[in-house]
Amino acid sequence: MSGLSIRGLCVDLGGTPVLRGVDLEAGPGALVGLLGPNGAGKSTFLRAICRLAPARSGTVAWNGRPLARMSVRERATSFAYLPQGQTLHWPLSVRRLVEIGRLPRLGPLGRVGAADRAAVEAAMAAVDVAHLAERAATSLSGGERARALLARALAVEAAVLLADEPTASLDPCHAVEIMQALRRIARTGRLVLAITHDLGLAQRFCDRVVLLDQGRIVADGPPDEALTSERLRTVYRVDPAMLSGWAPAGAAG
Repeated sequence: MSGLSIRGLCVDLGGTPVLRGVDLEAGPGALVGLLGPNGAGKSTFLRAICRLAPARSGTVAWNGRPLARMSVRERATSFAYLPQGQTLHWPLSVRRLVEIGRLPRLGPLGRVGAADRAAVEAAMAAVDVAHLAERAATSLSGGERARALLARALAVEAAVLLADEPTASLDPCHAVEIMQALRRIARTGRLVLAITHDLGLAQRFCDRVVLLDQGRIVADGPPDEALTSERLRTVYRVDPAMLSGWAPAGAAG
């Protein structure tokens, strides 16, 4: 199959099962939201996909090729990973920060060439930080920093973008901007998997949502089909009416 294929993925952390036989198929051109309560295994799932968390069993393949048979460089150029909660300590310019995303593609001498500069410019333009290129990244607002870090991941020009809570701690305006950017990125033919706790954003922007609970996928499909009242009540252990942003399928607005 063309795209991402995951079969029977099991991951233990500290001897405790975190992912329990997860299966997933996802093709290019889609924005897939990963949802679920804290401890459901969402972050571990993203890390396991790109082999940053070791799997006890199961396989992950891209375009029919197991990642276990890919070199580190091949994986680094095929999968871009945006961790959650990154803190910037060094006053690099935004341009230099985004250039770091090109490291997996640089030649033996590590020199940035014309193709790398073009990729950096395109990544900054895609998330509207080109006008901040010469600003120190440490001086940015929360929303600007989130977009700059996303640009760094985009500069890899990977076929798959794995984003762990890219809208965390952002105000509604900036959160919407990030989700709009992720959807635009998917429309260019990349596969985007993004963790979010905002059901409203997932419902509005994602082509598909995957709902995890206790290390297993309990729903997978279009948001209005997967995020039913009964399922959300079971997974989140709360009345769905109390969940921010979510609205029943067919609700006005």
